Amino acid sequence: MPLFGRRNRQPDEAAGIEAFWAWWAATGADWVAQAIAERDPQRVVDELSTRIGAVRPDLAWELAPGTSSEHLLVVSPEGNAQLRAAARRWLRAAPAPSATWEYADARQRMDDLADAILNVNGTQVPLGDLQVRVEQDDTRLAVAVHHATFAGIPEQDRGFISFLALDNAIGEANVETWIGAVDPSPTPLDGAVPLVELRSILAAHQAEFVTDDGEPVWRILQAETPDGPLLVSAMVPLSPTYAPQLDQHVPVLVGYAGRTEAGFPDPASLDALRQLEDHLTERLGTGGLLVAHETCHGRRTLHYYVESTGPGAEVLRTAAAGWTDGAVQVTPQADPGWEAVRPFR
Repeated sequence: MPLFGRRNRQPDEAAGIEAFWAWWAATGADWVAQAIAERDPQRVVDELSTRIGAVRPDLAWELAPGTSSEHLLVVSPEGNAQLRAAARRWLRAAPAPSATWEYADARQRMDDLADAILNVNGTQVPLGDLQVRVEQDDTRLAVAVHHATFAGIPEQDRGFISFLALDNAIGEANVETWIGAVDPSPTPLDGAVPLVELRSILAAHQAEFVTDDGEPVWRILQAETPDGPLLVSAMVPLSPTYAPQLDQHVPVLVGYAGRTEAGFPDPASLDALRQLEDHLTERLGTGGLLVAHETCHGRRTLHYYVESTGPGAEVLRTAAAGWTDGAVQVTPQADPGWEAVRPFR
């Protein structure tokens, strides 16, 4: 038995990002563009996979036509919450777009679906032939997807085609933010419409939940608990795709002395709580985000998300230390999928 062994370690994300962009600036960008021009992109696959894998091993990548540039390089978490922050940090370190290259951390929607064809394990599906049925499910949309080939292919392939089709229709970030259940259907759907119409349906849905400036709205939720009535205020959309770099949950739980019969803060305590919230948010600045707060039985929990690589958690801990109306608890925890606030979605 060997006395010493190797530990399996995650790569150094920051070093991987720095190394990738240094290589890209020196030779990578021109080399990949030349391979595309010579219609031989396969020759760059291993090198790109290795260098992006040095950031995080499970990150996906793809090359696509750009919108304002000739080419687009996408590094995507592919729905893996554990990878969203790494993909966003990779993107934030990217150079400014050029005539040749632009960059994204999620698959972008395809402008023209009519002539696009997905090829999954030998099954060819023209995106223009896909049908969807869309139903509103609270703040999200439930989508059933159908194509004539679905009846003859494995369930796994149906699901893969459905998600790829949605990514191409509205973009990966919109799928993760606004689409809930996805149901690949092997049988035709009553009330179905062509896939491209999902874009206008989504736009109308988003208009209900974002401001004219594209900022989230807030809504109020209520429930009964063993401790008494619970009041929640939460932003919509309450999704980590809104700020994927914020991968650490920092709940700030504060007690308050002045209560109504229902256990909610009386006017004096409510004013103090609002001042505390303003103080914490101001001190945090752009280093984090308040996404929800819940109030019940003499306690209010402010749900902040911050970047795990920054000082946000300690800033909040220090800023909350001056609260004198009750006990204070600040308990940071890794939560890249924003699971702690999932019940408020």
